[in-house]
Amino acid sequence: MELKEILFKIRKIFLWSLIVASVYGFFEILISAFGYHFFYKFLEIFNYFPFLEVNLFPQERISSISYEPPFLAIYLITISGWMFSYIITSNSPWRFLPTISILVLTYFSGSRTGLVVIFIQLIIFSVFLYKDQRFKKYITNFIIGFSLIFSVLLVLNGEKVLKSVAEKVDSLDFEKNLTKSVSNQSRFGMQYASVQVFLENPIIGVGFGQQTYHNRTHYPTWATRNNYEFKLFYKNKKERAFPPGYNIYTRLLAETGLVGIILFLMILCFSINEIRLLMKTTKGEERVLLMILFISLSGLYINWLQIDTFRMYGIWLGLAILIRMRKKSILAENE
Repeated sequence: MELKEILFKIRKIFLWSLIVASVYGFFEILISAFGYHFFYKFLEIFNYFPFLEVNLFPQERISSISYEPPFLAIYLITISGWMFSYIITSNSPWRFLPTISILVLTYFSGSRTGLVVIFIQLIIFSVFLYKDQRFKKYITNFIIGFSLIFSVLLVLNGEKVLKSVAEKVDSLDFEKNLTKSVSNQSRFGMQYASVQVFLENPIIGVGFGQQTYHNRTHYPTWATRNNYEFKLFYKNKKERAFPPGYNIYTRLLAETGLVGIILFLMILCFSINEIRLLMKTTKGEERVLLMILFISLSGLYINWLQIDTFRMYGIWLGLAILIRMRKKSILAENE
């Protein structure tokens, strides 16, 4: 495939998936966040979709077509760069809608990681826009538009909006929530245990897939005390699923030691640096594609701080495209 074809085909697929996720999420927001429960009948239509079962997540959070809000966050982080790029490449008055959908779904998902990572990705994209004289006005227009929408929401239901914003800000205080949030206790407790395993086996680690067997003797008391997740899942010998490590970097520290983590980080750093070098010599759609890869990979690498699986398909898709672009660049240099 030509690089231009890669850009438009993959992006269109992601766009259609976002449309489905946004429609589902819109009804979910009306039901969960605003209490319009009669819309649930519309939401039930999605039960006819394959591999999809309508289920409302508690605590006024949404998961859209994903199983849980964290998985929705991973999906949004994966496609955000692709959706942001419509602002640059399209002249349609609707080109801002994909970005708006990403931000709205992220906000109502309640995912702390999603809020932080999407915000960072948005800043990266804003830097790209600001460097291009043609798009500086978009940043100003976005700030004005966001302010207007926020003002309207304040007028319609100011108390609920302010309360919601305050809750989102408060949820980002990880130190404070460590004693209140069970999920935070589990995450940081698992990561702490992995680091202890690494300190015992610092050079080559304990081997792939062995983290959970060694972690169980290092669970800290502050994480397991009054934590139903450890009783129900992580310390339950009848539970067949392996306890997660919640961080790919601490997992690799434990399982592969310094040798493995250094090699892994070299791959990540090389990919980001390769994008930076290629951007110096590319223009048009190729440059847009590199911008997408930079935004997407940066976000997913950060997201790896709270998930320990290699099944982050957006990363491998991005690296495959980067290999394709690097090969083209090498061939061009040799001609």
